[in-house]
Amino acid sequence: MKIDFKMKLIPSLLFFLVSTLPNAGKAPNFIIIYADDLGYTQTSVPMMKDRPELGHSLHQTPHLEKLAKRGMRFSNAYCPSPVCTPSRASIQFGMTTARVGCISIHDVVMNKRKVDFKKNLSLAEMLTESKKGYHSAFFGKGCTPLGWFKDHGYDETDFIHKHPNGNAHGDWLEPAEKTLIPLDDPKRVFSLARNSIGYLERRASDKKPFFLTISHYALHVRNMSLQSTRRKYLDIVAEREGIEEEIPDISKFDDNADEMPVKLRNHWERANYAAMMEDMDTSIGMVLDKLKELDLEENTYVIFSSDNGGGASNKPLQGGKARMWEGGIRVPMIVAGPEVPANSQCDVPVAQWDYLSTMHDLSGSSAPLPENLDGVSLRPVFEKGNRGKLAKRDTGFVFHFPAFYTIPITSYRDGDFKLMRHLNTGETKLFNVAKDMGETNELSKSMPEKKAAMVRKLDAYLKKVGAWTMEEVYETRLEELDKWIAENKKKVSESKEQLRENPKDKSHRDRLKKAKDSLAKLLKTRSLVKANQASSKWL
Repeated sequence: MKIDFKMKLIPSLLFFLVSTLPNAGKAPNFIIIYADDLGYTQTSVPMMKDRPELGHSLHQTPHLEKLAKRGMRFSNAYCPSPVCTPSRASIQFGMTTARVGCISIHDVVMNKRKVDFKKNLSLAEMLTESKKGYHSAFFGKGCTPLGWFKDHGYDETDFIHKHPNGNAHGDWLEPAEKTLIPLDDPKRVFSLARNSIGYLERRASDKKPFFLTISHYALHVRNMSLQSTRRKYLDIVAEREGIEEEIPDISKFDDNADEMPVKLRNHWERANYAAMMEDMDTSIGMVLDKLKELDLEENTYVIFSSDNGGGASNKPLQGGKARMWEGGIRVPMIVAGPEVPANSQCDVPVAQWDYLSTMHDLSGSSAPLPENLDGVSLRPVFEKGNRGKLAKRDTGFVFHFPAFYTIPITSYRDGDFKLMRHLNTGETKLFNVAKDMGETNELSKSMPEKKAAMVRKLDAYLKKVGAWTMEEVYETRLEELDKWIAENKKKVSESKEQLRENPKDKSHRDRLKKAKDSLAKLLKTRSLVKANQASSKWL
């Protein structure tokens, strides 16, 4: 028998060539860059390439533009909630806010039921279970109910204060002592970049696959920016508005705030916000440039998005932060990485609770995932865009928001349609958000069967996951307030008695004032909750 040595050598040669390629067989890296309160139309990258007006005309984000050119933008990407805390819990565990048990800021039912988030599998823990050798880090704003992220499987964090990093860490260097952040590091954007760059250098050295989350404090209020960047936008705004004099760089927090002409205050605010946006973009560019310099770019998935809609205008979308219209939950999303086609666009609806299943798939993990996840792997659309076929979702996209402090609405997208239900009145609205992203053409009367079918599916899902009801939320919040009111009434009574016994003791007078002030605030808060409970407003 004659052996063809050439044919025998071909498989060996192919194996040699593949094995010598950079990153061949190596698990990919992941970077999530998470902005705070960034609206759908607030960057200079339009999420629809054929609609340039969806990119902001003032804000300049050249590094996000560069990321979009080498990757994919998503026109129908959703955050889990219109406020930060539930979104940040949802993204960690691959579940809707209703299933994870965290539906709002200061979730009173979650607190009462003592929901234990450590029972859930986090993004970092999932990658650890893959046995691929992943190292994980989380820098920046955390999630208050989750506490310390090292308790959720992260190897490294920058949580260095008395409390896990929250909003205050974006305003103060030392929140407890109210130590100001240096002027050259507004919203910590540059220290976040430096921490991230150091982390990338260590991973380039030890060759470990990694998962890094860079969770920005920008663009949450209080708005801060570099003086030099701010001056640039003050001049741009002045030119656009036909203002001949130079707009003074004076904020409402400055000692000389009264020197700012009232007519120029809003112009200053616009320029400051635009400058903060560019400073964050510069920070992102620093990290992505280092990623490329270290030869890590080719094997790293970069996902950029926001925790909720913006507080500024999100036109043509309705609403914004803390609202369940598209402006509150549809957010920018850009992805670049292996097999992601350059300068592409995906119109398939996706949600951030998909990230866990997606990273599990892309990492090549064979460890089983929990059965109670809501996310599906986005790998098919990462690689093929609109031609990619995602696994069937259990229900669709459920955004449950029974909040006691704002307009309580549950939104539900299924295919092209979005149902909204007011949780005080039970009134519903229906929109085709594929054709009508501004939610201007209400369809519930013309499509009653579609509305009824979506209501049934939504209710079945909420019942299945044991979602909080609006009634339970109001009841629990009022119970909490009534308890605190009773405690403060007692303090007022005790302080009055102590003051009668020792009328010259200043400490008793101070305690009485503090107790009265606290009681007044609590009574006002209770009245606001009752007013919200009776409200039928939609916007």
